[in-house]
Amino acid sequence: MAEERLCRRDFLRRAGIACGVAALTLEERTLLAAQKAGAAPPKEDKSAALPMGKIGKLNVSRMICGGNLISGYAHSRDLVYVSRLMQEYNTEKRVLDTLELCERHGINTVLSDPWDKPRTILNRYWKERGGKIQWIVDSRPDPKDVKPKIKMAIDAGASAIYVNGGWAERLVKQGKVDALAKMVDFIQENGLPAGIGGHLLDVPVACEEAGVKADFYVKTLHSRQYWSSAAQREHDNIWCRKPAETIAFMKTVTKPWIAYKTLAAGAVNPTVGFKYALQGGADFLCVGMFDFQVAQDVKIVQGLFKRGIQRERPWRA
Repeated sequence: MAEERLCRRDFLRRAGIACGVAALTLEERTLLAAQKAGAAPPKEDKSAALPMGKIGKLNVSRMICGGNLISGYAHSRDLVYVSRLMQEYNTEKRVLDTLELCERHGINTVLSDPWDKPRTILNRYWKERGGKIQWIVDSRPDPKDVKPKIKMAIDAGASAIYVNGGWAERLVKQGKVDALAKMVDFIQENGLPAGIGGHLLDVPVACEEAGVKADFYVKTLHSRQYWSSAAQREHDNIWCRKPAETIAFMKTVTKPWIAYKTLAAGAVNPTVGFKYALQGGADFLCVGMFDFQVAQDVKIVQGLFKRGIQRERPWRA
């Protein structure tokens, strides 16, 4: 009887793996096979490179790799295990492999916070793998002394720095837009492009009204049809609360715009979310991805550009 249970369990395990592999895309099966064989990820297809844009003097791929895979943070609504799952899955080696995979598929920039784990992994990647990926840092400078945290990010290898969305929202609510201006000025004085983030539309509106000379914005965008409950809309920053208003306002803004949370933590299909954000006026997409999603997401963005993107806002980068 024990032998029978063992055989049945083994059969189910093998069948589950077979079904899972069969459901993968061609790119994902190729990557899985390469990982099992210990081989390097597939090389970038030079004939279908990602389009590029400018942020300051930086050449930036239209798709940017989100930093949650490095830090292990995950917006997952009421699924309490997801952050831990992400941390367990994305070991340092897997993150290094994923960054390399991103570069091979034409993604040349990652956006992440500047804390210990990202600093360690990115510096390992540059030194050990010879990677060239650029780093846009999500920073939270102290309004009383903006220099220390900005200098820390610069010393760690930042290519550009922006003020974290939640941080900027708090300052705007406190009427301290001048503090945001000082942060932007100090970043630019050090030769880097300076941006401002925000989940709420209030942030870019206040900055534009005050004449803050940021080089770019980082603002959420996805369709309102994917909103969950009223409580989540009010208290969960996964959701872009005013997408139509955001699109309308950003038409008046001449600075480049990185759209993030375009998939609302997995609630939106990438084919739909990427198209909506780019047609809505975003110049770049910041997308958090597992390794098995990179090839597919890049292919979707390449296809959108190949077919042509209808948008009312001119490309600002």
